[in-house]
Amino acid sequence: MPLAGGFLPDRAAIENEKLYPLKTHVCQTCALIQIVDPVDPAILFRDYAFASSTIGQLVAHFEQYAGWLKERYHPRSVVEIGCNDGILLAPLEKLGIRACGVDISENITEIARKRGLDVVTGAFDPEVAGQLRDRLGPVDVVTGSNCFPHNADPGAILEAASTLLAPTGHLCLEVMYAGDLLTQLQWDTLYHEHLTFYSLGTISILLARYGFHVVHAERLPMHGGSLRVVAARAPREGTTELREVRAYEESLRLNVPETWLDFGSRCRRKIEIVRNTFGELSRGKRIWGYGAAGKATLWLNACGMNYLEAMVDASPLRAGKLMPGVHTPIVFPEEMRRRPPDYVFITAWNYAPGIASKESWFQGIWATPLPELRFF
Repeated sequence: MPLAGGFLPDRAAIENEKLYPLKTHVCQTCALIQIVDPVDPAILFRDYAFASSTIGQLVAHFEQYAGWLKERYHPRSVVEIGCNDGILLAPLEKLGIRACGVDISENITEIARKRGLDVVTGAFDPEVAGQLRDRLGPVDVVTGSNCFPHNADPGAILEAASTLLAPTGHLCLEVMYAGDLLTQLQWDTLYHEHLTFYSLGTISILLARYGFHVVHAERLPMHGGSLRVVAARAPREGTTELREVRAYEESLRLNVPETWLDFGSRCRRKIEIVRNTFGELSRGKRIWGYGAAGKATLWLNACGMNYLEAMVDASPLRAGKLMPGVHTPIVFPEEMRRRPPDYVFITAWNYAPGIASKESWFQGIWATPLPELRFF
């Protein structure tokens, strides 16, 4: 499979495009879901094509999250790992909180610095954490949203967080949630960046190895379903929300390996249905895609959708390039107005309501593949 974010600058680059193994495994002991063949981060994040602030729903989420952190933990200082273009750092600073970000992607951190934000380019490891502690002192919160599972060595991140946090500080992680992966058959999020899908059960085991105790957890709608986990150094009674998530996982048998073997069978059937349905439609209808996210790369390649005329995306980091694998041209939304297709396949299906509302002029048929194949 090509890299989900491996967009090609032009057709001349096709001959050098690389494919990488993409096998998903389940742990027979704790049912952790993990991709076991990690791609070198220097390749994966070298020219990262996802700028969070281009997505309105994410901007709203991080503004809310900044307020949540201030109201709940009253931090004076926050360090965010995987800060992207500063989508959380900016609202934190507006609330009077000293905020610093760390991100491995050079092009994305340059965007953040141009916004006047304090950002370090590099991996968040014990060495970088020590440097930050020397500069900032012990911090009250270390947080990371949709980045912790991108790392093949999560232990290094947890060691770094332990180095940087004040004794009474909190580690707050937002991760794409295994519960939603299961119930919505979100196989299209299992790509090379997303090395691990955590449940509360599996991430609690990992955190405990590094001296962290989970004190709060709650489910979020972000990215089609995420989990917010808060951990502290000293054990204390967990919140009601934490107990509710634990009960939910027990009801799903989420941390049982056999549950995930059945999940694999159902996902293969879902892919077959979408492949056959759109293959037939393509014989007489013009079809475009909408949302050149990682999900799009997986659907287009798994279903052989090389017949799409174009893929719509508002990000200047993607428009003008070609989709990985199938080489569909990526265009700005304005192009769809010039030559409207018959069908639009919303590959970024978790943002479908916002997309359909934004493009309310469109008189053709929208389609989303998950949680169910739907036409509207």
